[in-house]
Amino acid sequence: MMDRNCLLLLCCLLTGVACIEEVFMYTRLGDDIVLPCAKLVSSDCSFISWTFYRSKGVQYTQLVNRGLVKAGSDKASRLSVTTNCSISLSQLQVNDAGSYVCKTENKYFGDVYLSLLSITSPSTITELQPGGNLSLNCILYTYYDAGSCKYSSMLKLSWMDEDGMELQTGSRYQLVGHSHCHVTLVTTLQREDDSRRWRCQVTTEEDVRVFLDFMSIFLFEDPLSDQKKIFPSSDCPIHLPITRILLCVTLPALVVIVRMLTWRRGEP
Repeated sequence: MMDRNCLLLLCCLLTGVACIEEVFMYTRLGDDIVLPCAKLVSSDCSFISWTFYRSKGVQYTQLVNRGLVKAGSDKASRLSVTTNCSISLSQLQVNDAGSYVCKTENKYFGDVYLSLLSITSPSTITELQPGGNLSLNCILYTYYDAGSCKYSSMLKLSWMDEDGMELQTGSRYQLVGHSHCHVTLVTTLQREDDSRRWRCQVTTEEDVRVFLDFMSIFLFEDPLSDQKKIFPSSDCPIHLPITRILLCVTLPALVVIVRMLTWRRGEP
């Protein structure tokens, strides 16, 4: 099968259109990124413009005109032009995923396809405890749409354990693949999952392009487990939370103080 680069070159030869360099970039929501104007050799940005394109609804937005950021853009407050005419975009949002074209009036220099990785969870804080249900949605927001991987079969989203092994559907985990770019992990939490990292990663042809971690921190514990920790022994177990350790230390001291005060008051 002819690869994408060969098809692009053949298209350029047949149509006579100037070939532009395509750059595929992957990062996380909330990150900062610099999008390169790939084939530009001049440092004069006064003739450069950047246009943002998103396929959903066929939306075009001019971000930079003659080297200056356009004030009317929804990205203007987070956008700046670098010394080599690339653009820097901070605090990436969902609607930043798309195609960014660097060009002059009659020449294209590069097309940057930006995809953004995100993890969301419908699970509540109270479910983050042994026996609770954890559901994690890993979504790659692409040039095409959220979770859509049209014409991008080489992309793969995977859930990994802390040892770097890919999680598989079985007795412990359930993986629901909505598309190549939208995978949901469902599991019942165990005690050893406290402070565990659940990693979703994007790979293209075996190369990891970006990853994102979710940590399951247990803020609540089931009452039965608390009873098992406290009642079998009068000593304070070393694995108790710090508040209970302080309670074990201070209660006996308070009892002694109360007894001393009572004894002194009873003296003639």
